[in-house]
Amino acid sequence: MKKFATLSALVLSGLVQAQYTITTWTTSSGLPSDDIRDVAVAPDGTIWLATAQGVAAFDGSTFTVHNTTTHPGLANDDAYAIAVTDEGEVWVGTDFGVSVFDGSSYVTYTTADGLGDDAVNNIKQAPNGDVWVCTINGATRISNGTFTAFGSPDIPFGGTMHVAFADNGDVLFSGGLAGVVVYDGSTFTTIGAVDGLVSGRVRSIAVDGGQQKWVGTAEGISVLDAANDHLTDHLNILILPPPDELNPITDVAIDPAGRIWAGVYVDYLVTVGGVSYYTDGVWDQLEPADGLAGPNVRRLAVDAEGDVWVTTSTGLSEISDISIGMAERSKGSFALYPNPARTVVELVCDDLAGVTVLEVRDAEGRLVQAARMNAVRATLDVSALEAGVYSVRIGDRVRPLVVQH
Repeated sequence: MKKFATLSALVLSGLVQAQYTITTWTTSSGLPSDDIRDVAVAPDGTIWLATAQGVAAFDGSTFTVHNTTTHPGLANDDAYAIAVTDEGEVWVGTDFGVSVFDGSSYVTYTTADGLGDDAVNNIKQAPNGDVWVCTINGATRISNGTFTAFGSPDIPFGGTMHVAFADNGDVLFSGGLAGVVVYDGSTFTTIGAVDGLVSGRVRSIAVDGGQQKWVGTAEGISVLDAANDHLTDHLNILILPPPDELNPITDVAIDPAGRIWAGVYVDYLVTVGGVSYYTDGVWDQLEPADGLAGPNVRRLAVDAEGDVWVTTSTGLSEISDISIGMAERSKGSFALYPNPARTVVELVCDDLAGVTVLEVRDAEGRLVQAARMNAVRATLDVSALEAGVYSVRIGDRVRPLVVQH
């Protein structure tokens, strides 16, 4: 296997100790194009890629290329979205419809077959087996061969960019302009900037084990709780050179260890981007200097081994052998009082080494507050928290907190 670049690293950056290997492939390795728009992991572990010059299937050593010459049923070589169902069917989205590969040939479906629009942005299979196709003017559900298209007014102007699914059966769309569009099987509800999202331009949504929604927007990540209420925002995910501050998120994914991965790409004033990961309350980042194929990160996918696959406009990267956790901070402890508390809590932390992160989580483990502290004393405002039992974490030390009103 010819590899463009392989980088192994052990990094101690601030508070996060990271160990990983980054391997990158380009056209010199067999890719049909370095311009890769989407990635999906098949049940058998094959990595499927939508590129500007066809579809590629990667078995770990060889790229097998599908295009309109080798597979005439494919709608177009310029592919934008890809998904693999539990049954092994490969769905490819283009500007000319969606093409389905059954293992030997492609069949293409268009508006003539019931697709809401031929310009496809994203494809995912729901847990119940339905396939959802996001298009520039709405979304289409394919259930047992039946196409049902949804558009305005259920889905506002701007179409849908991405789709995700909650355990309660909700279908969550990234509205191109309108925010998050939630479909509960009968009703559409929109969650926008007026509801707390940092931006209504949503590109991606990932749902964690606690059913929190990590919403990637044009200006950072907003987190919604299990009830879809705004919880918190993450704005400085990738450190950018001044004067750039906004973090346009291109995709969000969650690995088996619960780490949040986000693609970031900025193409104004400067061209910079990469992949940031969030663990134990801290964001850190990987860039082309660390071995990524390029700054223009498009989509992310996590395989069964927990490896993260990154598509860019200049090649494919795999982040593997991931061992990321908090470095041991200080050996001391911290106190908080009063406890129980009603409005504010005073925190005293002995032997605090530098800047660290303070987290407050509820009884279900959901993050409800986070802040950085760089002094041995801090004041925590808990007046907005509901009465109940919480945990306060500073580094690797955790204390219970009871809030009473």
